Amino acid sequence: MTEWLAFHVPSPASWVRLFCLPHAGGSASLFRTWQAELGQDIEVCPVQLPGRENRLREPPLRALPDVIAPLVDVLAKHTDKPYALFGHSMGALLAYELTRALRERGLPAPLHLFVASYRAPHTLQAHTPATATHDIDASEARRLGESRAVSGEMAEELLTLMRATMLADTAVCEGYAWKPGPVLSCPLSAFRGFDDYVLDDATEAWRQLTAGPFATQTFLGDHFFLRQTPRGLLQNIRRSLTMPPSSKEPSR
Repeated sequence: MTEWLAFHVPSPASWVRLFCLPHAGGSASLFRTWQAELGQDIEVCPVQLPGRENRLREPPLRALPDVIAPLVDVLAKHTDKPYALFGHSMGALLAYELTRALRERGLPAPLHLFVASYRAPHTLQAHTPATATHDIDASEARRLGESRAVSGEMAEELLTLMRATMLADTAVCEGYAWKPGPVLSCPLSAFRGFDDYVLDDATEAWRQLTAGPFATQTFLGDHFFLRQTPRGLLQNIRRSLTMPPSSKEPSR
């Protein structure tokens, strides 16, 4: 489709697309196994932001509007099917603001907005230490440093690029200031890990941002529960995106 999507395989049999946005410092590979888990009815579209993996040498974006604007253009080209959005941590903030921006463009709303491990945006205070500072998955950097396939100089260069991306993502979150506006109309599900530093009340506050159905669920694990215990999360998403009977082709 575009450099903004990675590990994406078009699925003619799908009836809905699921665009997935990663945490700060994260990348599209976080979702690379989801297609196999969710099945052919749901076309998984992992979003790849600049400054990571196949876009590692592109300068990362440091302001939320600079991230949202091109993503609106990407999704605007793919509204031939219904779609949903999933965001983890910083990705939850991006998914929420992307939904608002799509509405401003007069484009269809998502069938469902899934957010994980992030405070409801209207409860955030600008220029305070951001959730993004907690988002880096230390195991990723550790694996890189220990990899025998990566030379010392190359590993150091990659780590420098990763740090630049992390700092840019932190700037995106710390520079964010929620602006009041109409609540969303789509269903919204908010998730967290049992040992997540994002607490129940911060998760429950997402309820105030939609007039549609709202649900929360807590899974075993911490801030990175979607890596640790993904099955329950994916089952929840699949149930929420079950094709309505009226949309199915009649049997012959």
